[in-house]
Amino acid sequence: MLQTVTIAALCINIEHIGRLLLSDPQALVLNYGMAFSLLQDYPAVSTVLSVIACVMIGAVFVLADLNAGERIGYSIMLGGALSNCAEKLIVGYVIDWIPLQFIPLTINIADVEVSLGALIAFLNFEV
Repeated sequence: MLQTVTIAALCINIEHIGRLLLSDPQALVLNYGMAFSLLQDYPAVSTVLSVIACVMIGAVFVLADLNAGERIGYSIMLGGALSNCAEKLIVGYVIDWIPLQFIPLTINIADVEVSLGALIAFLNFEV
């Protein structure tokens, strides 16, 4: 369990330190929705869904018998989800600061962590 908390905390810090050190203030986007700017016009709904997602990911740790790879994936996913959720609860939006070159979208490291964590958990899934 300590490994899970450590990985999640590291992911939260990577998002915020990365933004401070690497972001271009001109490129910052206030995202009131969710990943990929979904539900932009419904910030309350997206905040509630963010909280539910964090609770569900946390419940997986308590209820599921995860292997090491799945635990690492879910830890990374939880760190990214908690980072975005905390920001939404505190200031009402998430700051996206990494403009993608191949599609017109701006993301943050927490979005990458959620996606990467899900991929790692999926690739390590055992029946």
